[in-house]
Amino acid sequence: MAYNIRPLSFGEILDSAFIVFRDHFVLLAGIALVVGVPIELIATAGAKSHSGGLLILGSLLALIFEPVMIVAFTIAVAAIYLDRPMTIGDAYRSVGKVFAPFFGTLLLADLLLMLAFLALVVPGIYFGICWSLVFPVMIVEHRFGMTALRRSRQLVSGGWWRTLGVFVVAALIARIPALVLSTIWSFIPILGTVLTAATSSIAETYSLVVMVIYYFDRRSRIEDFDLRLLAEQIRAEGAGGIPTVQPSAAN
Repeated sequence: MAYNIRPLSFGEILDSAFIVFRDHFVLLAGIALVVGVPIELIATAGAKSHSGGLLILGSLLALIFEPVMIVAFTIAVAAIYLDRPMTIGDAYRSVGKVFAPFFGTLLLADLLLMLAFLALVVPGIYFGICWSLVFPVMIVEHRFGMTALRRSRQLVSGGWWRTLGVFVVAALIARIPALVLSTIWSFIPILGTVLTAATSSIAETYSLVVMVIYYFDRRSRIEDFDLRLLAEQIRAEGAGGIPTVQPSAAN
């Protein structure tokens, strides 16, 4: 289904993210679980056994593969919002086309944020929110490096506090139920560890869905011309910007 690209209220952003996740749960959960569950299981095993080797392995895998999952997930959500077909395999196969500039931009943003936090905490928080839309900017618009960071800041301009509120509430919506479920799963031997890992992986990606939907909301607000034409423009950009592959027969 094609989603209506228009300005959304605070509640509509969060509700739309829930609807997208619900309607495409198998696809989105599958993308998250492929990477999230193994990493969570290794980290949990390392913590329980006090194994430094497992903890280091889990950290290395997270450093390498979590960005891969984020790229695949963002590609999938953007494709869904622009009414383009997508499978788990398509999303992950598309990662290679943008991963190098994506990862480079991510490292650049992390370095600049670290410097900002070292200088003073407040600038670090400020720029962290300003650059919070850099993922969909890279995937939909194919902008990378400082260009992507400036574009994200442009989109957030005039709505910094609203942006902060959206992401804080989205994190609470995802993490509080996940914490409750994880507490319940902890009483189930063996299987509980797997369920906890799956719950954590899925819950963390809700904020990514919110991020993509909020990106389209900001574009609708600041690029203030005919919304029908804007939607057509964004979908046209997505057709060339989102790096997808043809669905294979196996999928």
